[in-house]
Amino acid sequence: MRPILSALAAVAVGASLTVAAPPGSAAAPAPSALAGILAPAQACRVATTQTDLAEGFPVAEQALPARGKLRAAMIFVDFQDAPAPRGSLLKAESNLAPGIDYLNTLSRGALEVTARSSDRWVRMPRPSTDYPFERGLSYEDHVRYIEDAIRAADPVYDFADVDVVWVVATEAARDITYSPTTNFLDVTADGNHLTHAITFGYDQWRWGGLVLAHESGHTLGLPDLYTFDPAPGSDPPNYHAAVGGWDLMGLISGQAPEYLAWHRWMLGWLRDGEVACLGPDRDTTVRLTAVEVGRGTAMAVLPLGGSRALVLESRKPLRYDREIAASGVLVYLVDTAVATGRGPVRVVDTTPGTALGLDDAPLQAGLTWTDPDSGTSVTVTSSTATGDTVRITPGRLSAAAS
Repeated sequence: MRPILSALAAVAVGASLTVAAPPGSAAAPAPSALAGILAPAQACRVATTQTDLAEGFPVAEQALPARGKLRAAMIFVDFQDAPAPRGSLLKAESNLAPGIDYLNTLSRGALEVTARSSDRWVRMPRPSTDYPFERGLSYEDHVRYIEDAIRAADPVYDFADVDVVWVVATEAARDITYSPTTNFLDVTADGNHLTHAITFGYDQWRWGGLVLAHESGHTLGLPDLYTFDPAPGSDPPNYHAAVGGWDLMGLISGQAPEYLAWHRWMLGWLRDGEVACLGPDRDTTVRLTAVEVGRGTAMAVLPLGGSRALVLESRKPLRYDREIAASGVLVYLVDTAVATGRGPVRVVDTTPGTALGLDDAPLQAGLTWTDPDSGTSVTVTSSTATGDTVRITPGRLSAAAS
């Protein structure tokens, strides 16, 4: 069923509430006067039923901590059949460096990522064609590739204080086609048990540092938001029908690659005080500060019962999102029971039928979207360059589900 759009109109009020950040606050919690009116943030931490990469709480047990120091070993590798060109080490390092900046920036200092690079190209023991990236890489194949890289580098690199290994293939190795991650490595080097690794293949030269930030999201526990199976009937196949380019865990080349506010909360990069957890029995007006700005109320969450929640956040053409086609309130549904690659997050297209698809999905000032399933309505009452004000009226089914 299509979403329902209407022009801004007065909404009948039962109980009403306005949530705003105090002026000049940086990452401010809801005012204390609202305590007991908004639901505690814990009530919006929808539990996950998954044991691997997934939406919801808690983050997968095998994930690396998303707060504190993250020390990466960046190992540059080449091959007998694909030797690295002379002078190409700096280019390879510079290509991925913006991904480190991305993680440090979006975490607002909660995560400090540092990388120590090998000072030379490390020659792998097998030709590049011996690692079947193009023929369907298995987990065992991937681990063998990582183990070979670590063993080859061990004589010249100290792995003693490393949390994650990044194996970077030379641009000459076109057969190392793409960049997968494992959170289940089991290799010991220099007395350190290494459990997480990312390998960067030829696609890194297309994506740059964003591929490092995407794959690092997996090491921190985030799932894929693109779908492993394309949307039925799409021609060409559309693997991005669920989220489009509104999160880096979806379309890496998308026009809005910043992590969703929901993901930042999962990772501990948003504090509970930056989340408006909505109750099912009252209209609520929330002043959302754009996620790219990073202060005030970052998102509003309405639990829909079970594994589902409705999430609202403001997106503006700022920072990594500066090329977005349309700004406003991004509306999306999270279902923590849905596995990675199956659409655990679905962005609502509030402008269905346009040529831009999900690129113009945000709800604009003066419009209302009504959820056809729960009956909940969301109205954007005003917008500025750094945020939006929304009014949420929970539907009867939302109240029944709580």
